[in-house]
Amino acid sequence: MAGTSDPGSSMETSASSSTGVIVQPGKKKRTPTNPNNIFKPSSDSTTARNLCGIEWQAEHKTGTIAEFAAHWNSLSAEQKEAYASRSKLVDAAKANVVEFIANLNGLST
Repeated sequence: MAGTSDPGSSMETSASSSTGVIVQPGKKKRTPTNPNNIFKPSSDSTTARNLCGIEWQAEHKTGTIAEFAAHWNSLSAEQKEAYASRSKLVDAAKANVVEFIANLNGLST
């Protein structure tokens, strides 16, 4: 019959909702963060933005997500590049530690 569809005959593989938002199968949809929540940088992320956030949060204990976003967006390209350089150094140091531990484990066998 025209106008009816058989759910089993659909060849659609993408998971798009009625709102037009495409969601990958198996992924949870993240709810928007309230910008008035207190900003809490990740303890294990080494991105430039997160490293800046760690320093900023130390000086602004009750600073909000929106306030930190405004701070980050106000930084010059040179200031952001300084954080990006530090991020690369931290990532390299972490890789060296992992390699060192792997070498130690190889020696103990």
